[in-house]
Amino acid sequence: MYKKIIFIISIMICVSCPGHQRSSTFLSNQRLKIYKTSTCDSEKPFPQMIIIPFFESASQVVPSCKIYPKHKTALAMMVFYHHWLKWFGDEDLSVKNALEGVMIEWSMEKKTFKVAYNLKGKKIKNATIIGLTRTSSLIWVWRGPFNRISDTSLMHELVHVMLRVKNGHGDRDHEGEKYSGWTIEHSALIYEAKEMLRSFDI
Repeated sequence: MYKKIIFIISIMICVSCPGHQRSSTFLSNQRLKIYKTSTCDSEKPFPQMIIIPFFESASQVVPSCKIYPKHKTALAMMVFYHHWLKWFGDEDLSVKNALEGVMIEWSMEKKTFKVAYNLKGKKIKNATIIGLTRTSSLIWVWRGPFNRISDTSLMHELVHVMLRVKNGHGDRDHEGEKYSGWTIEHSALIYEAKEMLRSFDI
């Protein structure tokens, strides 16, 4: 528990540091009442929409109260932003603003898609997918095999969202050559962010 507290404090410092591309802090209490009242209730029908704390209008649609507690989702999004700043910066705060309005739809099941692309850009027909960026603010994510956010495609889908914000499209073939935007640096960002989350069993 002590390590987790130190970790959370370090992330709070990272996302509010003036040296990080003038990024303003997510850690605002202006919507504290909403954060406290928007909770998952296991006695009510699912899915349920929950407000994600510290992000102005971000939310998640959950199929179970265990997938995922809102504080873990919020922390994962802070970790993502920390690493985005490290790799790419955010001078105009467009990435921060996109995170403020994202909606995450968690799913208990995978999906089958007629055509998809793997990380290297190879086209796959009737592919089994574990994540999908539907719009510039809505993503669908399978819960993963071990009920940990680090084992899901959340970081991956957030990169697609940010590429939509920056380039007007999410670059569906990733590191492939058909579409532009996604680079090996984006893949490295995802790896580093997931490793940070795994180190704290999130």
